[in-house]
Amino acid sequence: MTRRLAVGAVLLWATVSAAGQSPAQQTPQPQQPAPTPTFRSSTALVEVDIIVKDKDGRFVSGMTADDFEVLEEGKPQKIQHFYLVTETPTTSIEPRGDVLLPRSPDQTNRRIFVLFFDSDHLSAGVLERLKYAAMSFVNAALTAGDLAGVFTNGVLWHGHLTTDKQELLDGIRSVSPAFETTGTRLAQLVEYPRIESELDATRIEAGDQQLLDSVADQNCTTERDACAQEGGREYVVVKLQRKAQYFVSEARRAARATLDTLGYLSRNLAPLEGRKTIMMLSEGFYTQDVLSTLPQVAGQASRAGVTIYTVNARGTRGAGGRIMPDASVSMGSLSLHGDSSEEGLDILAGQTGGVAYRHRDDVTAELKEVASDTSTYYVLAYSPENSVLDNKFRKIELKTKWAGLTVRARRGYVASPLPPPKQTRSGSGGK
Repeated sequence: MTRRLAVGAVLLWATVSAAGQSPAQQTPQPQQPAPTPTFRSSTALVEVDIIVKDKDGRFVSGMTADDFEVLEEGKPQKIQHFYLVTETPTTSIEPRGDVLLPRSPDQTNRRIFVLFFDSDHLSAGVLERLKYAAMSFVNAALTAGDLAGVFTNGVLWHGHLTTDKQELLDGIRSVSPAFETTGTRLAQLVEYPRIESELDATRIEAGDQQLLDSVADQNCTTERDACAQEGGREYVVVKLQRKAQYFVSEARRAARATLDTLGYLSRNLAPLEGRKTIMMLSEGFYTQDVLSTLPQVAGQASRAGVTIYTVNARGTRGAGGRIMPDASVSMGSLSLHGDSSEEGLDILAGQTGGVAYRHRDDVTAELKEVASDTSTYYVLAYSPENSVLDNKFRKIELKTKWAGLTVRARRGYVASPLPPPKQTRSGSGGK
């Protein structure tokens, strides 16, 4: 992980490539009008993006600050700024008939996307499908003002965010599997002597002797010849122990690498203004050792103004038996009993105000929904009564007086200082 982040440390987050040129090579652009001011999270303000939908899933416009109450650690906070951000000067959705309120001032903000291919948790067999969906997203969903980047194996493609679609497509095509992936780790479990599930591997690694004996007996009973070739039951026991230890150690390493990467992305996106979205493409990760740290990781992302959308690449296979995700592996399926790898994706998305997509096979449609979800939203900013930046997680609760509405927003943040804001530059008339 140290090597990966050392490589990533050279990323130029505040520089945007235009048509493959460096900023020094770009043609000078006419001076642009001063952008509409936005109220970003700072030492004094906490910013919360809000998406409000009715029972039919339609965005609800026409709401004001008076329609919301925000609580931090259970205490009401004074809302100081509230506005609507849209792709266009006005939304195409008419206000609800029972919400006859003055409209908030529309503002148009540049969207920032990072397509994060979670390489340690993406099998070769699903990667091509994800790459196709990501390219469709770039071609169909990105607008001229959007910035995006492709992040995989610890590196941001070409070291910067860009408005150039061709550069992004080239970056997606370059994505390749890591040496150790979800598929390779699972394949080792189903090799003889077989361990039926990730939960069994975890329990054996933790020293569950009764389960170890049971698994060894089952392997030697069902496949006597293979047991004899291993040297007998005693040797099968030793091999099962080593296999479980290796699987768990690799799963732990991969989970830590993924969370370190998310933290790194959040820190580097923090200075940039505008809505920042990480689209995390993964098959889930080992949560047993990192579950307690997930709210902190999500809280750091929220403090940086980052929303995480997670796409579980297992699709419908995650709803039944754990079929080996790599089509080249024909050793059968694993049990999903006790599998908690989806839980981490759910927490990251839910805590930051994003959406966790799972048990669906149409990744293209899921990414399209992300683009739509990030196009129109409210921004609420408040100055917390507790102004001490103690690096602790603080819970946010948002309430609305209108019944029948679904309100989605980040659920907390880490009270930490933010870096000074940076404006991005491009050769296409952007900031």
